[in-house]
Amino acid sequence: MVKTVVKAALGIIAVIVISMVIFYGLYFSGFNAVQARDEAVKKFSADVNAQLQRRYDLIPNLVSSVKGYLQFERQTLERITQLRSQWMATTDITQRVNLSNQIEQALGKIILTYENYPDLKSDRTVTRLMDELAGTENRIAVARTYYNDGVREYNTNLRTFPNNMFNENGFIGLKAWGYTLYPQYSISQQVRILLPTI
Repeated sequence: MVKTVVKAALGIIAVIVISMVIFYGLYFSGFNAVQARDEAVKKFSADVNAQLQRRYDLIPNLVSSVKGYLQFERQTLERITQLRSQWMATTDITQRVNLSNQIEQALGKIILTYENYPDLKSDRTVTRLMDELAGTENRIAVARTYYNDGVREYNTNLRTFPNNMFNENGFIGLKAWGYTLYPQYSISQQVRILLPTI
């Protein structure tokens, strides 16, 4: 009887120890996987930023070129300039994604106006800038796709068990990872439809 109780107790202890070893292993391997995916997202973000920088370098020239035609869109032009300055001033990925998405919406208004006003289309400077913008948009689309795919992998990895538990609570004696989810880039429907046709 005593031997059976001892064997059962040793079996339970063995199961607990093995479970703990497995969870510690999962903690460290999960942490390393999150680190690798986080670095990949940062690299993809830098690639997107390089292409967005090209686009945003065109904005001052575009704004000054269309200003005479778009008096009624003055608020939009000022908003784009303000958002561009904020984008350039921050290095935080989340803020850059949010600002970029807002710029995308505002650019959509200018592109729609460009399409609807023949005077703008006949202006060589504006047309050249819009052509450069369209070419840059193709490069942005590719970089953004890689970034969004990387973010999807990273966010999924972080939100699935047991990584979600380790990220929020840690594990018996080990601290929580404390990572946050990354946002994805979006594209204005107007920009998506109009830029390829410019």
